[in-house]
Amino acid sequence: MILFGISLLGCKPPEAPKEYEALVGYIFEHMEDEDPEALAVGLENLDGWLTTGNRETVETGVTIENLPQAVVDPLAGHAHGTDDLAGVSMLTYSNYGPKIIADALTQYSFKTIIPDVYITYDREFETGKNCIVERECLWAEATAYTVADWGILGEVTATRQIQFRWVETEAGWMLLQRWWLTEPSTGSKLDLRIQDQYYIGVNFADSDGTARVHASWLTMEMSTGDASEGAANQLINNWKNDAESLDEWISEQ
Repeated sequence: MILFGISLLGCKPPEAPKEYEALVGYIFEHMEDEDPEALAVGLENLDGWLTTGNRETVETGVTIENLPQAVVDPLAGHAHGTDDLAGVSMLTYSNYGPKIIADALTQYSFKTIIPDVYITYDREFETGKNCIVERECLWAEATAYTVADWGILGEVTATRQIQFRWVETEAGWMLLQRWWLTEPSTGSKLDLRIQDQYYIGVNFADSDGTARVHASWLTMEMSTGDASEGAANQLINNWKNDAESLDEWISEQ
């Protein structure tokens, strides 16, 4: 009986946060788990939270909990940190299904999709590009070098590690996208410097389209001082505009 009790304890399903502000960080943390069980539980909790009358809360953007240092320590690139990060999240919608979104996110350059934003978007896949859309494989990974036009803040250069993963849940298949800066990002004006930025996106079927959760944490300094909170709030406008641009681009294909 004692052995049987131990066996039952060993089979206990993983636990994940129930509240949105912690869930997005949990999903970022477990993105690369070899066993997807904990990730699936987190995604199901996220779906449950959104489907119980909470969607309007995040459609206009919310602040989110910080990432623990242990979560970013294993990430490739420079020595990552979590001190003084500002975090925000938002829910956007697309009129197109998750596979169409997966195709756009993995098979095309964002310089093509959002030419007003990206001056350069050079991305090289290490694995998975040719099989991720149709779920012939469930993982894809790439590196990217980008130069973006930030208007009065000048041109901002960044290098990223980007990951995509399909996860099967009780709510259906979900496509995750995670990226982080592999070295600090710099701007051409005001000594702009983004020491760290982390992003997680979750895309899943919603009616005839796709619900898209975005979450990011960053720290940014300029010659005028700390600009992390302002940059985080600007992300909300960026996600809204980018979502509209993506749907517009898809409609023209």
